[in-house]
Amino acid sequence: MQKAAKALYEAARDVFEQVKVTVQRLVELFVEAVARVLALVDEHKAHLFLMAAVAAGVVALSVALNLWGLVEMEKLAYAASLTPFIPAGVKEYPREEVFNILENDPDPYKKFKEIASDANAGRVKLAEPWESLRVLIMPKKSEEEKLMSGRGAGLYSKYREDENYRRALFYATLALEEVFGVYRTTLRKYAEGLREAVQMGEEPFKRDMYVAYLEKIKQLTEEESKAFENALSTLSERLNEYAVRHGLRNLLGVNEDVARRLAEAKQPELSEFSDVNFGVKALAALIAYREYALGRRGAFGTATRYWLEEGGSAWLLYHTPRIAYDKAAKAKAERPAAVEEMVAEALRRLFLKPGADRYGHLVELLGSGKLALELENKTESSYVFRLYRLEGGGGLKELGVKLRIAKAGEGIAYALEFDDMGRRRELFRQELEAAEKAAEVVGGRLPVEDLRLGVRRYGEAAGVI
Repeated sequence: MQKAAKALYEAARDVFEQVKVTVQRLVELFVEAVARVLALVDEHKAHLFLMAAVAAGVVALSVALNLWGLVEMEKLAYAASLTPFIPAGVKEYPREEVFNILENDPDPYKKFKEIASDANAGRVKLAEPWESLRVLIMPKKSEEEKLMSGRGAGLYSKYREDENYRRALFYATLALEEVFGVYRTTLRKYAEGLREAVQMGEEPFKRDMYVAYLEKIKQLTEEESKAFENALSTLSERLNEYAVRHGLRNLLGVNEDVARRLAEAKQPELSEFSDVNFGVKALAALIAYREYALGRRGAFGTATRYWLEEGGSAWLLYHTPRIAYDKAAKAKAERPAAVEEMVAEALRRLFLKPGADRYGHLVELLGSGKLALELENKTESSYVFRLYRLEGGGGLKELGVKLRIAKAGEGIAYALEFDDMGRRRELFRQELEAAEKAAEVVGGRLPVEDLRLGVRRYGEAAGVI
């Protein structure tokens, strides 16, 4: 193997030196390719091969252990630029192709088991989430032994003994995959639009100045909100349809209230949802994924983003919410948010709330659909922007308002800070009037000081400080 790598290197030395590829790197790639092929048939043999390579001095132990970890995770391309290796004669099934095959089959569960059987035999290679689903529904012997080892035995034993658990997991994954594919496309367009709607200011503005085009943000928000509601409705309908058709009501039945509470749960609260069924977890996953993508980084949202985009959604539905979160956290699943995204999300949450005409008040205040934000202070956990109105000729007029974006526990908090309390009342008239009316109802039972405190707390809950 070392001789082959050296011969290849000498034959194309100029090319390899140009892209900074060494002989040892080629050796490691050869070892990786062989390990992949062996892993398709028997992971134990792949492990023995890697240890033999270490003993022969072909690769370092650290390299072999890294490769073995990737074998276990079914992610054998450890270089980000490396194209996944598919042996000759093995058909690769992309994510969307498998879904289309299953969607058009009269018995999708039976069809999936046929595809999984081909994958176990090394004839096909599945993309996520179908590869993870195969492991859970039709595992190889070595995979089943891992699932039944340690503390995982109690959980997987239910799947091994009861076909309904495997069937319900399959249909929950299928339903979630149907709506997630469509909604994810919408979110990508939303993110692209935000990059146009919130831009780093150019001359004559300062370098840390951002300009937000409010009408564009409003339009994007309305389109995203409509797409999400359609996705949520479709997912709920599909889960209930599968529950009735296949007699899986107790495993797929949807309770939207519980799903929303799970999506909003803090990390210590996740254990309270250990017994929720697949339908609730699937619905909660869509809600939490949206909240994560739009800037509210909750515990279940962190888990959902990782498992839906990288780890395989079947594992998200298989594990309890707490274990799914713990495993995602170990994988360092957090995706940093761009400043432009956070600014747009802050404006969406503070001024584009359904049922409140904050947007109209803001446009009236600005005299246009543009808002300038100057980054006044930045720390590891927060950003503070001072807000300006754009004047004719490129001038700026300070509004006496600051926008604070700060990390709050596992999520992100958005709040406005006012130099002038009259401006706060102008922008948030509806919420403050509602708080005052509520205070009047209990006015005979509370001192005046408590009434004022109640109004202030209501304002803080609405994102106003």
